[in-house]
Amino acid sequence: MSALRDEIRAILREEIAALRSEALPSAPEIERARITSSAELNRFARDLLRRAAEPEFAARVTRGELIFELSLEPAPPGVAVVTGPSAQAERLDKTLITERDIANLGGAQRSLRIGRNSRLTPLARDEARRRGIRIHRTER
Repeated sequence: MSALRDEIRAILREEIAALRSEALPSAPEIERARITSSAELNRFARDLLRRAAEPEFAARVTRGELIFELSLEPAPPGVAVVTGPSAQAERLDKTLITERDIANLGGAQRSLRIGRNSRLTPLARDEARRRGIRIHRTER
């Protein structure tokens, strides 16, 4: 058991060192939202509240690393408006993603978007693989 703990500590040390070395300022990520009605505004607000429960997301917005813009393109008829970078993939804005984060995703979730600087623990990768969740890195 001690050897396993030592291995986990070594992996975490490496990941934390990598995160510290990559913590360089970058251009802010832009998410576009199409809001043309009160219903869409309420949906956007609910989505923001849900995402703000994640401390890293709230910190990125506060630091100006994530900004929002209104999309002026009209929505095609009969198409639901979804805020964020992708309609199909859940977005996880954390620096270190754990097995618990993957386990907390909805049961039907098959795709996950993570930031360029995000790291997954080995157990998180195993859990995603077990559940058939594809991981997509964003460019920003």
